[in-house]
Amino acid sequence: MIINGIFYDVVAFLVVVSIIVLIHEFGHFIVAKKLGVKVEKFSLGFGPKIFGKKMGETEYVVSALPLGGYVKLLGEDPSEELPPGDEKRSYSKLPPYKKFLIIFFGPFFNFVLAVIIFTIIFMSGRPVLKPVIGSVIKGHPAAKAGLKKGDIITAINGIKVKSWGSLSEYIQKYGKNTITLGIREGKRDYFIKLKPAPAPGLNIYGQKMKRYIIGIYPLQSAVYYKYSGIFSSFYSSLKEIWFVIYITVVSLFYLIIGKLPASDLGGPIMIAQLSGRAASLGISDFFYFIAFISVNIGLINLFPIPALDGGHLLFSVIEMIKRKPLSVKFQETAAKVGFALLILLLLFVSYNDVIRTIKT
Repeated sequence: MIINGIFYDVVAFLVVVSIIVLIHEFGHFIVAKKLGVKVEKFSLGFGPKIFGKKMGETEYVVSALPLGGYVKLLGEDPSEELPPGDEKRSYSKLPPYKKFLIIFFGPFFNFVLAVIIFTIIFMSGRPVLKPVIGSVIKGHPAAKAGLKKGDIITAINGIKVKSWGSLSEYIQKYGKNTITLGIREGKRDYFIKLKPAPAPGLNIYGQKMKRYIIGIYPLQSAVYYKYSGIFSSFYSSLKEIWFVIYITVVSLFYLIIGKLPASDLGGPIMIAQLSGRAASLGISDFFYFIAFISVNIGLINLFPIPALDGGHLLFSVIEMIKRKPLSVKFQETAAKVGFALLILLLLFVSYNDVIRTIKT
């Protein structure tokens, strides 16, 4: 059973990584081709080649380590000796704004992938829990007010409630004071007043917070599907991407200042486990997870760290300002330092993953 679970997680992980890397590298690839740069290799994965095929001037390969991929451009290494006649097709000979475009479109395509997936998900219909009470906790405000299973909460303080999510949101917003609930019991509508009780809780960053509860759980079978048109879904997808970016940046900031423990950082093992879990929930949840990870990959690649796309973008911007490229030695040294830092980070998050797996 455990072996089957691990195999399922690994397969799901490989699907997630392959889709995201393929789209990311295609962004670099297509812009480089459009700008006339010779693309020597398009690799899915790192390390030794498993199989590949050369089509035109580009070799397309699948490599042994499926934790990324790359596009090899002619002249990408500034110290590389160029074949006669290919100087004009070299990346190193491009003006800096063209280098910037080639680099930028890798992460940009990650965001494009997320927009497409989120838009399709929102158009296809999202399951939404109705504000129907499934159970009431004894001794809590709802039980004392006489609420019971099957009651529908229609409003809070005169504001219509259409979902369980909005119900929870309004309780947190108005919970410091007595609230007025609109209740539908069968065909009868009435209002009650109650005072939510403070309770300990955790926010989305895992930090302790005070929340307000009235002591009810939803009826899990009370679900409707919310469908949206293409323009509304597109707008919702942009909001969803902004939300993912926001929580990612805030989480990293909290890690830096010590509000979140470094042990919360996850790596490939955690992503594999989450991939398997998302796949088991259904196709919509699985592709939502792909979009979520794609946004994170696109965002992190924009960080100005040598060895990431953001580092190369920074070099291009400096070249535009100085009107000459940084020295080959500086770029090589920076790339080595950046790569070493990434390896150390990978080892650290992998250690976290192993410890977390053992504990659970």
